[in-house]
Amino acid sequence: MKIINRYILEELRGPIILSVFIFTFIFLLDIMVAMMENIIVKGISIIDILRLLSFYIPPILTQTIPIGLFLGIMICFSKFSRNSESVAMVSIGMSINNILKPILMLAFSLSLFILFLQESIIPRSFIKLKYLGAKIAYENPIFQLKEKTFIDNLDEYSIYVDEVDSNGNAKNILVFEKNEKNNFPTVLVGKEASWKDYSIIIKNAEFINFTVEGKKNITGSFDEKKVSLTPFFEGINLKIKDVESLSIKTLISEMKNKEGKEKIEYKVEIFRKLALIYSTFPLSLLGLALSIGHHRTSRKYAFSLAIFIIFSYIVLLNIGIVMANVGKINAFIATWFSNILLTLIAYKFYSLKKLRGI
Repeated sequence: MKIINRYILEELRGPIILSVFIFTFIFLLDIMVAMMENIIVKGISIIDILRLLSFYIPPILTQTIPIGLFLGIMICFSKFSRNSESVAMVSIGMSINNILKPILMLAFSLSLFILFLQESIIPRSFIKLKYLGAKIAYENPIFQLKEKTFIDNLDEYSIYVDEVDSNGNAKNILVFEKNEKNNFPTVLVGKEASWKDYSIIIKNAEFINFTVEGKKNITGSFDEKKVSLTPFFEGINLKIKDVESLSIKTLISEMKNKEGKEKIEYKVEIFRKLALIYSTFPLSLLGLALSIGHHRTSRKYAFSLAIFIIFSYIVLLNIGIVMANVGKINAFIATWFSNILLTLIAYKFYSLKKLRGI
């Protein structure tokens, strides 16, 4: 039996990896299309784009691993049925319970991996994603400097850009240099500006300095003025705020201090993460029950049903999350209804196979 279990696991590996890859690619398509603008228009390097995409993959994997497992099992055991390998397994005394054991072991291992992603990898990925996004913003002028935009998220400066050309050079730029001792900032006005080494280089600049009473104090001009933002960038302290990026442990800890709608969001996310961990079990059971023992004429219907189940599962889960976040459905019911329904369907199909002696 150990040899057969090992054989089943080896045969499952390829289809599952392929299925997870396909679903992950589909989930990434929307993000990739959005990033094409950054490559073509804003001049972001392909290396940076690939790095950004890599940080999106872990949270996507928590969703694609369960459905990839389901489809991979369907592909593998449909092949077993086509080649009569499943018949051979039954003929040597293996019941469907015996065949199910290595699959449940695999489902358990993948559920632990999903938990590891949620608790360790995803929070770090979101931090690195935001850090890399900030780094790109401060290295690339076209990405950061936008026309008719007032930038006020810097510690020492506020910046207004009137126009940006295709080379990333700004025209008609205002820089307000903040001063803790004076409520009135020093104003820099430049006709042209460019970005270099985390600094804005303002050409043909004029400045106006004010007293604490708001009266004009000193005026002057520069051929070139360098406004350095390096201290801000080096001291940036990124904290992830999206509930999707937080681990279950962190969500439970922070939820204690939340009230009302905000607390509901934390509950929904906790139950959603737990539901994704559990989903590997009913999906693997259903994948086996739908694919083992099928004849050639009915296999295509099994795969059509599989796609329908995957689509329905994703839709029901997302609808439940939306309804729970607006307070119309209990958080647990909203996130676990699709899993409960899936478990009942899987058990029904599994019981039918068991009665037929497969």
